Amino acid sequence: MLQRLSEHLTDLLLIKGIIDSENREIYTYGFVALFSTVINMIIVLTIGIAAGIALESIFFVLMFGILRMYCGGYHAETHIECILIFTGIYGTAMIIAQLLPVEAGGIFSIIAGTISFVVIIFLAPIEHKNKPFIDDEEAKFRKISRIIASMELISIYLITAFFTTAIKAAILIALAMLSVTFILILAKATEKRG
Repeated sequence: MLQRLSEHLTDLLLIKGIIDSENREIYTYGFVALFSTVINMIIVLTIGIAAGIALESIFFVLMFGILRMYCGGYHAETHIECILIFTGIYGTAMIIAQLLPVEAGGIFSIIAGTISFVVIIFLAPIEHKNKPFIDDEEAKFRKISRIIASMELISIYLITAFFTTAIKAAILIALAMLSVTFILILAKATEKRG
Protein backbone atom coordinates (compact mmCIF):
# COMPACT_ATOMS: atom_id res chain seq x y z
CA MET A 1 0.00 0.00 0.00
CA LEU A 2 2.76 2.48 0.95
CA GLN A 3 4.73 1.47 -2.13
CA ARG A 4 1.74 2.08 -4.46
CA LEU A 5 0.91 5.42 -2.83
CA SER A 6 4.57 6.48 -3.13
CA GLU A 7 4.67 5.45 -6.79
CA HIS A 8 1.48 7.43 -7.51
CA LEU A 9 2.87 10.54 -5.83
CA THR A 10 6.15 10.18 -7.73
CA ASP A 11 4.25 9.76 -11.00
CA LEU A 12 2.28 12.91 -10.21
CA LEU A 13 5.55 14.81 -9.70
CA LEU A 14 6.81 13.42 -13.03
CA ILE A 15 3.64 14.47 -14.87
CA LYS A 16 3.85 17.98 -13.38
CA GLY A 17 7.51 18.17 -14.50
CA ILE A 18 8.74 18.72 -10.95
CA ILE A 19 11.21 15.81 -11.08
CA ASP A 20 13.12 13.99 -13.83
CA SER A 21 12.36 10.38 -14.74
CA GLU A 22 15.88 9.22 -13.80
CA ASN A 23 15.13 10.23 -10.19
CA ARG A 24 11.86 8.25 -10.02
CA GLU A 25 13.23 5.44 -7.81
CA ILE A 26 14.87 7.89 -5.41
CA TYR A 27 11.64 9.82 -4.90
CA THR A 28 9.57 6.65 -4.56
CA TYR A 29 11.98 5.35 -1.90
CA GLY A 30 11.90 8.74 -0.16
CA PHE A 31 8.10 8.79 -0.03
CA VAL A 32 8.00 5.23 1.34
CA ALA A 33 10.52 6.17 4.05
CA LEU A 34 8.59 9.34 4.85
CA PHE A 35 5.24 7.53 5.15
CA SER A 36 6.78 4.77 7.30
CA THR A 37 8.29 7.37 9.60
CA VAL A 38 5.00 9.28 9.87
CA ILE A 39 3.08 6.08 10.69
CA ASN A 40 5.66 5.11 13.33
CA MET A 41 5.49 8.58 14.88
CA ILE A 42 1.68 8.51 14.96
CA ILE A 43 1.80 5.13 16.73
CA VAL A 44 4.42 6.33 19.22
CA LEU A 45 2.57 9.56 19.98
CA THR A 46 -0.75 7.77 20.32
CA ILE A 47 0.69 5.21 22.74
CA GLY A 48 2.73 7.88 24.52
CA ILE A 49 -0.25 10.18 25.05
CA ALA A 50 -2.55 7.30 26.08
CA ALA A 51 0.04 6.01 28.57
CA GLY A 52 0.95 9.46 29.87
CA ILE A 53 4.55 9.20 28.62
CA ALA A 54 4.49 11.44 25.54
CA LEU A 55 7.70 13.35 26.41
CA GLU A 56 9.58 10.16 27.27
CA SER A 57 8.40 8.63 23.99
CA ILE A 58 9.54 11.58 21.91
CA PHE A 59 12.91 11.69 23.70
CA PHE A 60 13.47 7.94 23.18
CA VAL A 61 12.55 8.12 19.47
CA LEU A 62 14.84 11.12 18.99
CA MET A 63 17.83 9.40 20.65
CA PHE A 64 17.08 6.16 18.77
CA GLY A 65 16.47 7.82 15.39
CA ILE A 66 19.60 9.97 15.37
CA LEU A 67 21.81 6.97 16.13
CA ARG A 68 19.93 4.55 13.87
CA MET A 69 20.22 6.88 10.89
CA TYR A 70 24.00 6.47 10.79
CA CYS A 71 24.40 2.96 12.25
CA GLY A 72 22.07 1.24 9.81
CA GLY A 73 21.10 -2.28 10.77
CA TYR A 74 18.23 -4.61 10.09
CA HIS A 75 15.62 -3.58 7.54
CA ALA A 76 12.33 -5.42 7.42
CA GLU A 77 11.10 -7.01 4.19
CA THR A 78 7.67 -5.32 4.40
CA HIS A 79 6.38 -2.04 5.73
CA ILE A 80 4.02 -3.82 8.11
CA GLU A 81 6.96 -5.83 9.51
CA CYS A 82 8.95 -2.61 9.89
CA ILE A 83 6.13 -0.94 11.80
CA LEU A 84 5.61 -4.00 14.01
CA ILE A 85 9.33 -4.33 14.81
CA PHE A 86 9.67 -0.64 15.60
CA THR A 87 6.52 -0.67 17.73
CA GLY A 88 7.83 -3.75 19.56
CA ILE A 89 11.20 -2.09 20.22
CA TYR A 90 9.52 1.11 21.38
CA GLY A 91 7.00 -0.73 23.54
CA THR A 92 9.65 -2.90 25.18
CA ALA A 93 11.83 0.13 25.89
CA MET A 94 8.96 2.07 27.43
CA ILE A 95 7.92 -0.88 29.60
CA ILE A 96 11.50 -1.29 30.86
CA ALA A 97 11.76 2.46 31.49
CA GLN A 98 8.53 2.43 33.52
CA LEU A 99 9.24 -0.77 35.49
CA LEU A 100 12.95 -0.28 36.21
CA PRO A 101 13.42 0.83 39.83
CA VAL A 102 14.90 4.34 40.01
CA GLU A 103 17.72 3.12 42.28
CA ALA A 104 18.80 0.65 39.56
CA GLY A 105 18.58 3.27 36.80
CA GLY A 106 22.13 4.54 37.07
CA ILE A 107 23.89 1.19 36.98
CA PHE A 108 21.55 -0.10 34.26
CA SER A 109 22.21 2.98 32.12
CA ILE A 110 25.98 2.75 32.50
CA ILE A 111 26.13 -0.99 31.73
CA ALA A 112 23.62 -0.90 28.85
CA GLY A 113 25.16 2.24 27.36
CA THR A 114 28.74 0.92 27.60
CA ILE A 115 27.89 -2.47 26.08
CA SER A 116 25.91 -0.78 23.30
CA PHE A 117 28.77 1.62 22.61
CA VAL A 118 31.23 -1.25 22.18
CA VAL A 119 28.87 -3.11 19.82
CA ILE A 120 28.27 0.06 17.78
CA ILE A 121 32.02 0.67 17.48
CA PHE A 122 32.54 -2.85 16.10
CA LEU A 123 29.44 -3.26 13.90
CA ALA A 124 28.28 0.13 12.66
CA PRO A 125 27.53 1.06 10.02
CA ILE A 126 25.73 -1.83 8.39
CA GLU A 127 24.83 -1.35 4.75
CA HIS A 128 21.42 -2.41 3.43
CA LYS A 129 21.26 -4.22 0.10
CA ASN A 130 18.57 -1.83 -1.18
CA LYS A 131 20.52 1.24 -0.11
CA PRO A 132 24.21 0.62 -0.73
CA PHE A 133 26.85 3.09 0.39
CA ILE A 134 27.89 5.65 -2.20
CA ASP A 135 31.49 6.85 -2.47
CA ASP A 136 32.87 7.47 1.03
CA GLU A 137 29.52 7.11 2.86
CA GLU A 138 30.63 4.05 4.83
CA ALA A 139 33.61 5.88 6.36
CA LYS A 140 31.50 8.99 6.95
CA PHE A 141 28.67 7.00 8.59
CA ARG A 142 31.19 5.08 10.74
CA LYS A 143 32.66 8.33 12.01
CA ILE A 144 29.29 10.00 12.63
CA SER A 145 27.81 6.90 14.33
CA ARG A 146 30.80 6.77 16.67
CA ILE A 147 30.51 10.48 17.48
CA ILE A 148 26.77 10.18 18.21
CA ALA A 149 27.25 7.00 20.29
CA SER A 150 30.06 8.74 22.22
CA MET A 151 27.89 11.77 22.90
CA GLU A 152 25.01 9.60 24.08
CA LEU A 153 27.31 7.55 26.32
CA ILE A 154 28.95 10.67 27.79
CA SER A 155 25.45 12.04 28.46
CA ILE A 156 24.60 8.85 30.37
CA TYR A 157 27.80 9.12 32.45
CA LEU A 158 27.24 12.82 33.20
CA ILE A 159 23.59 12.34 34.17
CA THR A 160 24.36 9.39 36.46
CA ALA A 161 27.28 11.22 38.08
CA PHE A 162 25.96 14.77 38.43
CA PHE A 163 22.25 14.97 37.57
CA THR A 164 20.66 12.01 39.32
CA THR A 165 17.27 13.73 39.36
CA ALA A 166 17.26 13.28 35.57
CA ILE A 167 18.09 9.56 35.73
CA LYS A 168 15.05 8.78 33.55
CA ALA A 169 16.82 10.58 30.67
CA ALA A 170 19.90 8.38 31.12
CA ILE A 171 17.70 5.28 31.13
CA LEU A 172 15.96 6.36 27.91
CA ILE A 173 19.28 7.12 26.19
CA ALA A 174 20.65 3.73 27.24
CA LEU A 175 17.49 2.00 25.99
CA ALA A 176 17.78 3.85 22.66
CA MET A 177 21.40 2.73 22.32
CA LEU A 178 20.44 -0.81 23.31
CA SER A 179 17.67 -0.80 20.69
CA VAL A 180 20.08 0.25 17.94
CA THR A 181 22.48 -2.45 19.14
CA PHE A 182 19.68 -5.02 18.86
CA ILE A 183 19.00 -3.91 15.27
CA LEU A 184 22.70 -4.16 14.38
CA ILE A 185 22.99 -7.67 15.85
CA LEU A 186 19.74 -8.71 14.13
CA ALA A 187 21.14 -7.48 10.80
CA LYS A 188 24.33 -9.49 11.28
CA ALA A 189 22.38 -12.60 12.31
CA THR A 190 20.05 -12.44 9.28
CA GLU A 191 23.01 -11.67 7.00
CA LYS A 192 24.71 -14.92 8.06
CA ARG A 193 21.51 -16.93 7.54
CA GLY A 194 20.82 -15.42 4.13
